[in-house]
Amino acid sequence: MIIFGRHLTIEPINGCGVFLELSTSRPVWVVDINTEEMFSMPFKGTMLYLPFLLITYGRVYDGED
Repeated sequence: MIIFGRHLTIEPINGCGVFLELSTSRPVWVVDINTEEMFSMPFKGTMLYLPFLLITYGRVYDGED
């Protein structure tokens, strides 16, 4: 889901901690919708870890930005 030009995701995780992480270059996997090729790109944003959930809000950018 895209809100204000940034991606919002909610994913299940195997963990039960509660903490907040601010990242400027966390590597994430992305898929090109045209070629279905999978590759890694840096993520800049906020990650909120809740029991068994990870909520991320930020943007994925090209390493040259």
